Amino acid sequence: MSRRSRVRHVSNLGRQRQTRRPRQCILIVCEGVETEPNYLKSLRYKIGLTTVDVEIVGEGAEIIGVLNAAERLRKERAAEAEVSSRRAPFDEVWCVVDTERRNDNHSWARGVEFARVHDLKLAWSNPCFEYWLLLHFERIGRSFDGYSAIKPRLKKHITHYEKSADCFEVLAPRIPTAIRHSKQIHAAQWRDSANAMDCNPATTVHELVEDLISVAEMTVEQYENQNPVPGSIRAKGKRGPRL
Repeated sequence: MSRRSRVRHVSNLGRQRQTRRPRQCILIVCEGVETEPNYLKSLRYKIGLTTVDVEIVGEGAEIIGVLNAAERLRKERAAEAEVSSRRAPFDEVWCVVDTERRNDNHSWARGVEFARVHDLKLAWSNPCFEYWLLLHFERIGRSFDGYSAIKPRLKKHITHYEKSADCFEVLAPRIPTAIRHSKQIHAAQWRDSANAMDCNPATTVHELVEDLISVAEMTVEQYENQNPVPGSIRAKGKRGPRL
């Protein structure tokens, strides 16, 4: 065997031993087991997050349980990444939680502090995730006494709405509208409020949704242009006014 052949052989072996870091990883742990995970999984598919590992879990617990589960899953993934080149630690960890049914401000405050200390991102809704869904259709800033008060209003727009219902296709083209409505409510009513318990109604789910759209290398405006609301000027191939 010539010296040139031996050098090429060694070089090839070296390349085979090299490893490439797995793709970006995001963990989302939800308080609900149906509505929130179903919505986010459908969004993940809609925006084509195929190059990013997004793990979505429905925990079925309140804020402390959700946060503890998120931290446990992050540690488990980190341990797996230590021994496997095909696994990577989570780059971001989000917790989707509601203020509804909170008996006192203390448990919420402990949860917020836990999230801060452990670098867990909160996408919260007051009183519940259905308020975020309602913002897809209308900007409404009056307070709601929980899910039971929001559901009838939401059913005016989605007549078949139930927590287990698959209604994402109705919601999908209206996501940019929900983002705008959510930001407008915060700016108009809660600019100086730091405590989510005091902000009824409000939600920061738009921050998580914007983050996922950004990770998909897309802007909200691009998403809107690609997913026009049925019957709108955009849907007819023309650029209409912003909602």
